[in-house]
Amino acid sequence: MEKFFKHPWRIVAAIGAITVFFVLQLPRAQLDNNNFRFVPDKDPQRVLTMKIDETFGSQIMVLVGLERRSGTVFDREFLLVLREFDAKVGELDIVDSVSSIVSTDYIDGLGDSVIVSPLIASDFSGKPEEISRLKEKLLGWDMYRRALISDDFTATQVVVALDVGTDDAGSPATIEGYERIRALADSIGFTTTNVYMAGLPVISAEVNVATKKDLLFLVPMVIVVVVGVLFLSFKRLSSVLIPLLTVAISATWAIGAMPLFGVKLSILSTVLPVILVAVGSAYGIHVVSHHYDEAAKRKHMDPEEHRQLVFAVMRRIGWPVFLAALTTFVGFVSFCFTSVVPIFEFGIFSSFGVATAFLVSMTLIPALFIIRGPERAKPKSWGKRMEHGTADSLSEAIADSLCLVARKRRTTLAAGAGIILLSFIGLSRIVIDNVLVEYFKPSTEVARADAFVREKFGGSKMVNVVVEGEKPGDVLTPEVLGAMDGLARYLADYVPEVGKTTGFTDMVKRINQVMHADVDSEGVAPKRAAPTTETAPAAGNEPVFGFGRFGSSEESEETPAAPAAENHLAYENPKGGVTGKALSEESFAEYLSKALALADRRDLSAEDLTANLKKSMNYKGAAYYEVPTDPARYGFSTSEELKGLVSNYLVLLSGDIRAFADDPLEPKSICMNVQLRTVGQRDTDRALEKMRTYIADNFPKNVNVIIGGTALVEKSLNDLVVQSQFVSLGVSLALVFLILAIYYRSIVAGFIGLAPLSISILINFAVMGWAGIKLNIGTAMVASIAIGVGIDYTIHYMAAYHNEFLATGGKGDFLRRTFRDSGKVILMNAVSVGLGFAVLALSQFNILADLGKLILLTMATSSVVSLTLLPVLLNVLDPAFIRRPLPSDKKSQASMEVTK
Repeated sequence: MEKFFKHPWRIVAAIGAITVFFVLQLPRAQLDNNNFRFVPDKDPQRVLTMKIDETFGSQIMVLVGLERRSGTVFDREFLLVLREFDAKVGELDIVDSVSSIVSTDYIDGLGDSVIVSPLIASDFSGKPEEISRLKEKLLGWDMYRRALISDDFTATQVVVALDVGTDDAGSPATIEGYERIRALADSIGFTTTNVYMAGLPVISAEVNVATKKDLLFLVPMVIVVVVGVLFLSFKRLSSVLIPLLTVAISATWAIGAMPLFGVKLSILSTVLPVILVAVGSAYGIHVVSHHYDEAAKRKHMDPEEHRQLVFAVMRRIGWPVFLAALTTFVGFVSFCFTSVVPIFEFGIFSSFGVATAFLVSMTLIPALFIIRGPERAKPKSWGKRMEHGTADSLSEAIADSLCLVARKRRTTLAAGAGIILLSFIGLSRIVIDNVLVEYFKPSTEVARADAFVREKFGGSKMVNVVVEGEKPGDVLTPEVLGAMDGLARYLADYVPEVGKTTGFTDMVKRINQVMHADVDSEGVAPKRAAPTTETAPAAGNEPVFGFGRFGSSEESEETPAAPAAENHLAYENPKGGVTGKALSEESFAEYLSKALALADRRDLSAEDLTANLKKSMNYKGAAYYEVPTDPARYGFSTSEELKGLVSNYLVLLSGDIRAFADDPLEPKSICMNVQLRTVGQRDTDRALEKMRTYIADNFPKNVNVIIGGTALVEKSLNDLVVQSQFVSLGVSLALVFLILAIYYRSIVAGFIGLAPLSISILINFAVMGWAGIKLNIGTAMVASIAIGVGIDYTIHYMAAYHNEFLATGGKGDFLRRTFRDSGKVILMNAVSVGLGFAVLALSQFNILADLGKLILLTMATSSVVSLTLLPVLLNVLDPAFIRRPLPSDKKSQASMEVTK
């Protein structure tokens, strides 16, 4: 040691140079909170979602919700501004496509042709008749409902698809693209309109903003807390600055190492400097505290005596501080065994930070003391170690209280058993869920936007159902398309978690509808008659409109002629004239009966009745808004002919349907997008289970049905969080057990040492269950952090108990002496660390706020259990390792005697 510290300035210079090097890396740091990045590259759902992206285009979208504060979206000024916004967003380089009520295509028919054109013409000026026609088109195709326009017409949605892969949803370019869209929405001139933005890029961007705010606010706050504790403990500036310097250096090294190795910062990176300040300061406190305590015992020292004092202190505290750092290191390194990427990264750099905090404390602080030379000091630290601590009134009061508890062995053990039982009950109530939007508080713009999309539209979670055939064209059979359409109808009618479905079959159904607008609702005749219009004489030259039978203007021979005009339903034009092609009361009643027969329940809404009435009359082909599955209905005899009919539809469409098919004419794979209104994973899982059951029961066996999408990636992350919790918890407990067993050379010591930690962890999970705190990527770290930090209290007490037992033989007031020397130290350290973590309660994120509160709880429980239940266990079990001296005991005692 003397040789190592021979040139202390070199140590200071070396640490300073390394620190400067890591400081220079900080400007290269990048934030990326893309939820997709949180799962491993080879995760099956991540691989599948990327494949879906490559086949059907990017699923990364910015959803721009526009809600009118008064009136509806069918307002001239609003529509004109919306068209301008639509056009400008479409000009952005990162934008792949824009879908809105002013730009989306509308499929219509003209004779035997299919016409695909925008919902509004290029010369749209907002005239009442133009707006009326737009509204009619939107109502004429169910595909637009809750996708582009809300049911109450007060809100519309602009779907902006970005030309980026799912992997890049949180990249700087994507974030910049979102910010430009946001800026356009804010400046374009949407008056009396609320603007909401949702989607993965939006959440990633807002997480980045909140992360920066947390770093700028929480780090200074935890420094203030630690400085306050240090000042109250030492009452001297140097004692505050030196431990603070070590944690500042270790935090700089840990954060600087991330961009050095190309690792992007995530939401958990906010925790890293806070943890290092809260935990790492303890090592510096030990060194400074013991140095001043020993220096205060010597009235006069020359530089060489002071130098030897520094060496003696370092030898004495070396093993205890190393053991404390090692157990904390183990708690953090256990995160390196998880598959959740940000937790894995956190494990690497937090354990690196703990290691550097220990090394800097054990090298830089002694070097600074040697450089400064001897100084007369007064013992003002509560941080004195238990071996030679002096008693004060607080220490005595704590010792008296703990002795009282220790004497009540049965009561203490019974209380411990009761707490364990209640904890298991609370544990059963834990909800495992990692919802990205729930990272934010409900009042934030992100949370409100997500709620708006779920309320007014289909929802912000996406599931992709992909049907693959063995060869091109296999997916165009009536059996496959019928099953896919049946799945869409089943989800819409019987799965409340589903907000909207859109897919390949919607295109087929629409073309089928417009191609059969002039056909009788009962079926296709061998030859389709050209549509004709019959009008009745009217006053003036105005056209007339009435209920009529589409496809033919002729009455059948069995239908009696209408007896008189008053027995017909007719519409009288205010400007004069009566609509032609009047419908008799009997025919209208027949259509109503058919409409009711089409319903699957008696309590029809007006909307459902109108829709069924249109089907019964085949109004604009409404009866044929279906996937062709019955050959006879279409004048064919085989399913293969129906497949040919669908193939012809694709030729007629001749448009870009890449979002739903891998080939415009003969696809091998087709897709359906399912939007979920769910928030939590349990609701999503329920919808997915119903989806899988329907697919297994109804789809042909010659096709492969795949379910993927961002909602499935979230589910993978959820499963990995659970796996991470078990793995990191198991690894940290096992390593701590080994450390204690090896240190005390006793397996029993390992088990006894784990008892307080296990109870503390159980209490943590119980509180989570009772308080409704979810297990997510943030709270999943609590248990391992509690082990890494909380074990220090167990080690402190076991060391104090062991030393006092050896000194007194377990006789007299050795238990009170143990509590007097260790009780205050343990409790005050728990307060210091707990308050440091409690700063996280002020975070912008719910998951970090919960993390801070829970770690504060575990610090309290682990310290209290170590001072109450652990003494009783040691007294009752009376383990043999307590009687055996350790080699470190002899070395530290000898080194202190040399300096006296």
